[in-house]
Amino acid sequence: MQYAEKDLPVRLADGEILVLDNGSEIRWESNGEAKAVFVGDSFEPNFELFPGMEESLTVEGRTYVLTAFFENALEVKRA
Repeated sequence: MQYAEKDLPVRLADGEILVLDNGSEIRWESNGEAKAVFVGDSFEPNFELFPGMEESLTVEGRTYVLTAFFENALEVKRA
C-alpha cells in the first residue's frame, strides 16, 4: 500500500511506502526486531529503530517523527 503526506499520521507495515509532498519516499524493512528505515531511493538504510524507539527526520525543512512498534508497524507523523 502507498500513502501520501496528506494521510499523516500513518502506521506503515513492512513493504508499505509513504510518499512525501516533495516526492521523497519513506519505507522500512524488518531486520530482526529492528526496523531498517529508508528515505528516498537508497538501498542502504538511513537508520534503524528498535521497538519503542523514536527518531526525528527533517526533509526539506519539514520535520517528521518516526516511532517503531513491536507490531509490524512504523508510525510516521509531523513533529
